[in-house]
Amino acid sequence: MTETDEIRTLLNMRIDALQRRDAATANKALDPNVVAFEVAGPLQIPPAQATDSALTQAWLDTFDQGPTVTMEELSIHADGTVAFCHSLNRLQGTRIDGQPIDITMRSTLGLRKQDGEWKIIHGHTSFPR
Repeated sequence: MTETDEIRTLLNMRIDALQRRDAATANKALDPNVVAFEVAGPLQIPPAQATDSALTQAWLDTFDQGPTVTMEELSIHADGTVAFCHSLNRLQGTRIDGQPIDITMRSTLGLRKQDGEWKIIHGHTSFPR
Protein backbone atom coordinates (compact mmCIF):
# COMPACT_ATOMS: atom_id res chain seq x y z
CA MET A 1 0.00 0.00 0.00
CA THR A 2 1.40 3.43 -0.94
CA GLU A 3 1.64 6.35 1.49
CA THR A 4 -1.23 8.00 -0.36
CA ASP A 5 -3.35 4.86 0.03
CA GLU A 6 -2.54 4.69 3.75
CA ILE A 7 -3.60 8.30 4.27
CA ARG A 8 -6.75 7.90 2.19
CA THR A 9 -7.62 4.83 4.31
CA LEU A 10 -7.10 6.83 7.52
CA LEU A 11 -9.30 9.69 6.31
CA ASN A 12 -12.03 7.30 5.16
CA MET A 13 -11.89 5.49 8.52
CA ARG A 14 -12.37 8.82 10.30
CA ILE A 15 -15.29 9.82 8.08
CA ASP A 16 -16.91 6.40 8.48
CA ALA A 17 -16.57 6.62 12.27
CA LEU A 18 -18.09 10.12 12.34
CA GLN A 19 -21.02 8.94 10.22
CA ARG A 20 -21.56 6.04 12.65
CA ARG A 21 -21.31 8.56 15.51
CA ASP A 22 -18.31 6.71 16.94
CA ALA A 23 -16.22 9.53 18.39
CA ALA A 24 -13.58 7.28 19.98
CA THR A 25 -12.73 5.62 16.67
CA ALA A 26 -12.84 8.93 14.77
CA ASN A 27 -10.41 10.52 17.20
CA LYS A 28 -7.88 7.68 16.81
CA ALA A 29 -6.77 9.46 13.63
CA LEU A 30 -5.59 12.45 15.67
CA ASP A 31 -2.17 12.90 17.21
CA PRO A 32 -2.45 13.72 20.95
CA ASN A 33 -0.75 17.07 20.25
CA VAL A 34 -2.85 17.99 17.21
CA VAL A 35 -3.07 21.66 16.27
CA ALA A 36 -6.71 22.32 15.37
CA PHE A 37 -8.15 25.38 13.67
CA GLU A 38 -11.81 24.50 13.19
CA VAL A 39 -14.91 26.32 11.99
CA ALA A 40 -16.43 26.53 15.47
CA GLY A 41 -14.38 28.79 17.75
CA PRO A 42 -12.14 29.49 19.46
CA LEU A 43 -9.49 30.35 16.88
CA GLN A 44 -7.37 27.40 18.00
CA ILE A 45 -8.76 24.40 19.83
CA PRO A 46 -6.36 23.06 22.47
CA PRO A 47 -5.12 19.50 21.77
CA ALA A 48 -6.81 18.07 24.88
CA GLN A 49 -10.14 19.47 23.69
CA ALA A 50 -9.67 18.50 20.02
CA THR A 51 -8.90 14.88 20.96
CA ASP A 52 -11.53 14.57 23.72
CA SER A 53 -13.85 11.79 22.54
CA ALA A 54 -16.58 12.87 24.98
CA LEU A 55 -16.69 16.33 23.40
CA THR A 56 -16.70 14.87 19.90
CA GLN A 57 -19.47 12.47 20.94
CA ALA A 58 -21.51 15.36 22.38
CA TRP A 59 -21.28 17.11 19.00
CA LEU A 60 -22.25 13.93 17.12
CA ASP A 61 -25.20 13.46 19.45
CA THR A 62 -26.64 16.80 18.28
CA PHE A 63 -27.63 15.07 15.03
CA ASP A 64 -30.97 13.35 14.56
CA GLN A 65 -29.97 12.27 11.06
CA GLY A 66 -26.37 12.14 9.92
CA PRO A 67 -23.87 13.51 9.88
CA THR A 68 -22.96 12.56 6.36
CA VAL A 69 -19.52 13.71 5.24
CA THR A 70 -18.47 13.73 1.60
CA MET A 71 -14.84 14.44 0.78
CA GLU A 72 -14.39 15.97 -2.68
CA GLU A 73 -11.30 16.97 -4.67
CA LEU A 74 -8.95 15.25 -2.21
CA SER A 75 -5.29 15.88 -2.95
CA ILE A 76 -2.62 14.09 -0.92
CA HIS A 77 1.09 14.92 -0.92
CA ALA A 78 3.25 12.49 1.09
CA ASP A 79 6.98 12.03 1.45
CA GLY A 80 8.23 9.47 3.95
CA THR A 81 7.01 10.57 7.35
CA VAL A 82 5.32 13.88 6.54
CA ALA A 83 2.25 14.61 4.44
CA PHE A 84 -0.44 17.17 3.82
CA CYS A 85 -3.74 16.98 2.06
CA HIS A 86 -6.57 19.27 1.16
CA SER A 87 -10.16 18.73 0.14
CA LEU A 88 -13.61 20.21 0.04
CA ASN A 89 -15.81 18.49 2.61
CA ARG A 90 -19.58 18.55 2.55
CA LEU A 91 -21.37 18.03 5.88
CA GLN A 92 -25.06 17.15 5.76
CA GLY A 93 -27.59 16.11 8.36
CA THR A 94 -30.45 17.20 10.55
CA ARG A 95 -29.97 18.39 14.12
CA ILE A 96 -32.16 17.08 16.91
CA ASP A 97 -33.94 20.48 16.92
CA GLY A 98 -34.93 19.87 13.28
CA GLN A 99 -32.39 22.28 11.78
CA PRO A 100 -31.01 20.97 8.48
CA ILE A 101 -27.26 21.21 7.92
CA ASP A 102 -25.74 21.30 4.44
CA ILE A 103 -22.40 23.07 4.31
CA THR A 104 -19.22 22.75 2.30
CA MET A 105 -15.91 23.54 3.98
CA ARG A 106 -12.27 23.72 2.94
CA SER A 107 -10.04 21.30 4.84
CA THR A 108 -6.26 21.19 5.04
CA LEU A 109 -4.55 18.49 7.10
CA GLY A 110 -0.95 17.90 8.07
CA LEU A 111 0.06 14.35 8.94
CA ARG A 112 3.08 12.61 10.41
CA LYS A 113 3.96 8.94 10.30
CA GLN A 114 5.28 7.63 13.61
CA ASP A 115 5.88 4.01 14.50
CA GLY A 116 4.46 3.03 11.10
CA GLU A 117 1.15 4.86 11.63
CA TRP A 118 -0.14 8.10 10.10
CA LYS A 119 -1.74 10.62 12.47
CA ILE A 120 -3.28 14.02 11.85
CA ILE A 121 -1.03 16.60 13.52
CA HIS A 122 -2.63 19.73 12.07
CA GLY A 123 -6.18 20.43 10.94
CA HIS A 124 -7.56 23.64 9.46
CA THR A 125 -11.17 23.94 8.37
CA SER A 126 -12.68 27.11 6.92
CA PHE A 127 -15.68 28.42 5.00
CA PRO A 128 -15.48 30.39 1.78
CA ARG A 129 -16.71 33.95 2.32
